[in-house]
Amino acid sequence: MRIDCLKTLGSGLTLVYDDVPSVGTTALAFFVAVGSRDESPEDFGSAHLLEHLLFKGAGDWDYRAIAREMDHLGADVNAFTTRDYTCFYARVLDASAPRAYRLLATLVTRPWISASDLMREKSVVVEEIRESQDDADDVLDRLLTEASYQDPQYTHDILGTIKTLQGIHSDSLAAFFNRFYRPSNMVFAVSGGACDAVLQLVSLDFSKGAADSQLPHQRSQPHWRATERTLSTPWEQVHWGMAVPAPARYDSGYAAALVTASILAGQNSSRLWQRLREEEGLVYTVSAQYGPEEAFGDLSVYLSLGQGNMDRAARALWDELNQLIDKGPNGDELERTRASLYTMLVMGQETPDQRVMRLGRAGLDRRLAPDLATLKSQLEEVGSEAVRQCAQKFRMPGELATALAGPLRKPEDAIRHLVRGRSIKHV
Repeated sequence: MRIDCLKTLGSGLTLVYDDVPSVGTTALAFFVAVGSRDESPEDFGSAHLLEHLLFKGAGDWDYRAIAREMDHLGADVNAFTTRDYTCFYARVLDASAPRAYRLLATLVTRPWISASDLMREKSVVVEEIRESQDDADDVLDRLLTEASYQDPQYTHDILGTIKTLQGIHSDSLAAFFNRFYRPSNMVFAVSGGACDAVLQLVSLDFSKGAADSQLPHQRSQPHWRATERTLSTPWEQVHWGMAVPAPARYDSGYAAALVTASILAGQNSSRLWQRLREEEGLVYTVSAQYGPEEAFGDLSVYLSLGQGNMDRAARALWDELNQLIDKGPNGDELERTRASLYTMLVMGQETPDQRVMRLGRAGLDRRLAPDLATLKSQLEEVGSEAVRQCAQKFRMPGELATALAGPLRKPEDAIRHLVRGRSIKHV
C-alpha cells in the first residue's frame, strides 16, 4: 500500500496524495505558493483580497451559483491566506469529491476578477480588518511579528490596510493572479476514499502541456531584529508575547524546538501552565508555540492577565525559564512530553482533512512530510541538553522580541518591567 506520494504533472502542478483508508470522506485542496510576503507595498492585501474574489465568479458560475454549489456539496468548502501561501479546500463525502474538485479547479484557474465584484468585496475585507483590530490575539500577533522581524514585506498585515485596499484595481489584481496562479506555482493535495477518482480528473486537467518557463519567484529571507512593540488599548487584560529565533522546519533542531515549546506551555503538566495558572492563579491563558518555516522559525510564549498580576507573573515566568535553561528538563518530564507530542502527531493524521493540510504544506516545499516513524525517532533523540540550548535563546542578548497590548499607562516602562527577570548571560 502506498502511503504518501508526490509527483509533478506535465503542466508543472505538484501532486501529493496518500492511500490511507477512509471512513467515507475525502479532503482535497489547492495550495498556491503566494501569500502576503509576496506583495509589493503598493498592493499589500492583494493575496487575501484575491482569495475572496475567486468566490465571486469563476467559469460558468457567478457568486450565487458558487454558493449554491457549495451548499449542494453539503460540506466544508473554504479558503484562507497566510504569509506564505493561499489554500482553497473542501471536505466532502466520497461521492461528492469529483464535483468538489471541479469547483475548486474552476476557482483557481478561471476566475472573473471583475471591477464591480472587486468594489463590493473591498468593503467586505474592510469590515474584516476592523473586526481583526478588535481581536486581541490578532493584534498581539501583528505586534509580535513586527517586533521579531525587520522586513515590512514579511511583517505587514495579511489583510492589508484600508488605504492599500483602495489602491488595488481589477487590472492589477488580474496581473497578480496571472503571475502566481500558475500550475508550476501550485500544489494539489487529496486524501480519502475518492482519492483515485479525483487523481484521474487532476491528471486529465493538468498533465497536458509543458510547465511554463517562468522562473519561480524568489523570496527574501526575513531578518530577525528582536525589538519591542506596545499598544495601549481599553481592554480588560494585558496581552503579553515574547519570541526568539528557532530552527527551520527541516533543521536538525526541529524536534528539540517542539519539545521545548511543549515543556514550557504546551500541555497540562507544562511548567508555565502549572506555575502561572494552577499554583499561583495568575492567568487563564498561557501558551507556547513553535512556528517553523522552510528557512527560519520562531518560538513564542503568550499569556493574558490582569494588569495587577503582571509583576508576579513576570517573576514566575522568568523563574521557570531560568530553571529550564540552567538545569534542563528531567527524564520523566522528557518522557511524558515525547509521549504527548507523538500522540498529537498520530491524532493529527486521523482524518483526510488533517492529512491534506500536512501533505499540502510539505508539497509547497517540494517534499513529503516526515512519516510517523521518523518523527517518533526524532522525538526520542531529544535530550535535556538540546532543550536547554533551545530555551536559552530567551536570555541571550539580541534575541528576545517582546510585544504588549492592553490597558498600559506607561507601555515602555511595562516592557522593561516584564523582562527584568531575565538573567542575561553570554552563552
